[in-house]
Amino acid sequence: MRPKPAFIGVDWGTSNARFLLVDDAGNLIEQRGGPGIGQIAGRERIEEICFDSIGEWLIQSPSLPVIMAGMVGSNIGWHLADYAQTPAKLDEIVNGIKQFQSRGHDFYIAPGLSTQRSDGLPDVMRGEEIQIFGVSRGHDALFCLPGTHSKWAACSGDTITEFHTALTGELLDLIGRNSILLNPRRPVRAAADHDFQHGILTAKDTALGLESLLFTVRSRQISGEIHDGQSENYLAGLAIGCEIRSATMLYGAHQMITLVGSPDLTALYAAGLDCFGAQSEQVSGDIASLAGLFKLYQSM
Repeated sequence: MRPKPAFIGVDWGTSNARFLLVDDAGNLIEQRGGPGIGQIAGRERIEEICFDSIGEWLIQSPSLPVIMAGMVGSNIGWHLADYAQTPAKLDEIVNGIKQFQSRGHDFYIAPGLSTQRSDGLPDVMRGEEIQIFGVSRGHDALFCLPGTHSKWAACSGDTITEFHTALTGELLDLIGRNSILLNPRRPVRAAADHDFQHGILTAKDTALGLESLLFTVRSRQISGEIHDGQSENYLAGLAIGCEIRSATMLYGAHQMITLVGSPDLTALYAAGLDCFGAQSEQVSGDIASLAGLFKLYQSM
């Protein structure tokens, strides 16, 4: 017998969307995918895609609440759900939920999270905070959510206290496609091999910043130390190594760093953290999103 659904969860980011039919124990009954907010023009089209994806579920169970998180609540999304401020518990997210109706159904969009960093600069996230709350065990912890815009977040108990963003993924894509460092120019698809490790250790053991280290991709090719086929992994190691170096300097030593995201990316970051002597555990971003949306549902 098919389990009885309790709510529909939507994790709708910039690049893709996941529509989840969930039971009252937090188990996934069915899921569907869709385009990200960054690929959709206008609110009417967002609404149309949403109902194309979940309309059948709502026909079968019209009273299901639809709980959404991510860029769907941004100024380029469907309805704006303003930012909650750090330090923030899940209660602050619940209190900031944007509620509305569409085609006779109840929708709820979780707010993003904003912070004033220790250097005085602002930072924001949307969607990652739900993943963090989903896998948080309620004790002091450091989370890394690698991606196009990687997020590092420190938690004290059940509270997200501070975080920062590293543009590593987008930077690697731009460099790979538009600079002279890779020939032919291409998107960076890195693997945790010897050259990646060399890039990590180079970033770890020097005082130079990424702006100076990047050119060593070129200079090491000219000197014959590496050939073009090795450059991609070395480049990724430099960028990720600098990101990890900055985070460890900012947050200090942690016994365990929780990596949340796609398995290929979390494995890459785990290899990088190992070079820094840091332990890590990997959690699927899909599992974290489902768990976070379920906690949100329970708290509403």
